[in-house]
Order: sequence, then structure tokens, then C-alpha cells
Amino acid sequence: MKKFRHSISPFCRVATIAAAIALLMPSLAAQEKKTYELHSENGMLNHLSVGLQTGLGGVGIDAAMPLHRMVTVRAGFVGNMLGDIKFKAINTASEITQVQLVEDDAIKQSQMIDKVELALKPRFWNAFVMAEVHPFPTPFYFAAGIYAGSRTFLHFRNTNEGSLESLYDANQKVQDYNTMYHTNYPPVGLKFGDYVFTADENYNIDVKMKTWAVKPYLGIGFGQSMARHHRLSVAVDAGLLFWGSPEFQFNNGKKIKSTSKESGITHFISWFSAYPMIQVRLAYKIF
Repeated sequence: MKKFRHSISPFCRVATIAAAIALLMPSLAAQEKKTYELHSENGMLNHLSVGLQTGLGGVGIDAAMPLHRMVTVRAGFVGNMLGDIKFKAINTASEITQVQLVEDDAIKQSQMIDKVELALKPRFWNAFVMAEVHPFPTPFYFAAGIYAGSRTFLHFRNTNEGSLESLYDANQKVQDYNTMYHTNYPPVGLKFGDYVFTADENYNIDVKMKTWAVKPYLGIGFGQSMARHHRLSVAVDAGLLFWGSPEFQFNNGKKIKSTSKESGITHFISWFSAYPMIQVRLAYKIF
């Protein structure tokens, strides 16, 4: 009996291992199928990816989820992080030729200033919600959405705080002269294209380029914001952000009128009612 038990012991071990493998195979197959379906199945709100993006709209973060096998919705926040751009602006007091004005002390002092350094501050931040529609079995898609946030696209301010008293006094003198003699001399300030930025009561230039707060978006894209068979995906969007005709405004909200109606930056802004957007997005699928 002892010899017989030893002879069947190896057989029992093999049978036990075989039975265990047979029992585990369906479980392993099911696990493998589940892992594949994690990346490929279609459904509503059954996946989530997070992404980073950069481009003409700035840098941002977002999250995406599917609404349908052909529709993905994204929501996030995007804006620029550029530093100040400094440039020299021409003082319009040098263009005054009226003798009575030129002899005034305020005008004389302002004409001693040739150019003033301005800092151009790009400050544009928006939250957005966007839908991507994939009507064809290709990487191309259509995109539509809404951006909402900052109205200020550009902010102009002199770099030397409170240093433009002579320009402020000279502009006040020109305004009084126009009122008294019914003339139409342009304001004294700093030139930016067809616009003249005048100094405020604090002796500063403080001007903002304003757009709509809510901005519709239409575009097309290539790639995937929600990968089907991988964790990482890349997509490129190109479209137009409709923000109205931008306006230059003083810090108190007063609009600045152009000195020209036919050409230059005025003509450019008149049709610049949509901002071109090109964004590259790298996304990671969480589940």
C-alpha cells in the first residue's frame, strides 16, 4: 500500500495543476477581454481623459468624456502666460503747428518728450465647453463650443508710473482750445496705429483692448481627445473664436475713437471680429 501511494502521488499533482489551469483560463481570458474593452467600448460618460494644450489660445488644461460613439465633450480652462512686450510710442504733441498752441507752456513741455515706453500686456483667460463630432471613421472631426471669461485681450500701460503729467496738461489745453475756437485738433498722447492713447488723471496711459465676454467657437480637428486603443492621444484643433469687433477703452470704460476711418489698424480691427485658434492637445485616458 505504501508503494502504491507513492506511485500515484506525482499523477495527483499533475492532475491538480491541470485542473487549476483549466479553472483559471476563463478568468484570464475574461480579464484580457475586459482590459481591451477598457480602451475600445462605446458608451455615454463611461470614459475620462485629462489633457494639456498649447497654441494661439494660450496654454490650458481640460477633461473629456464621450456622450456618444461619435460625440466627445471637453471642458477646461485656457489662457496666455506671455510676459510684457515693451515698445516706444510716438508723442503726438510734436505734430501741433498752431502758433497760439505752440507758444503755450504746457504744449512746450509736452513737445520735449519724443517717445514713451509702453508695456503691452497680453492677458486673456477663458473657461470653455466644446463638443467634438466624429461623423466618419477617420481622425477628422468637427468642433463647436463656447468660451467665456476675460474681456481684455491686450492691456497698454506706460512703464514709468505717473510720469506723463506734461502729456496730460497738454491734452487738457488742446481740448480747451478746441472748445473755445471750435477747432478739431487731435488729442495729445501716444500713437498706436490710428489711435491716440491719452494720459489719465494719474498721469498714466491705461488702455485695454476689449472683446466679448462670451465667445462662440467653430473649428475642425485631427486626432483623438479620447483614445480608443491607447492611454495617450494627440489632437490638433484649428478654428475661429468669434469675439466681436475689439474696442480700445480707457480704464474708466470710455471708448477711444480712431483718428482714421479708412485705413491702418482701424480697418484691420473692423474685420477682426474672429480670432484664429490653433491648439495642440496631449491627453491621457484615466479609464
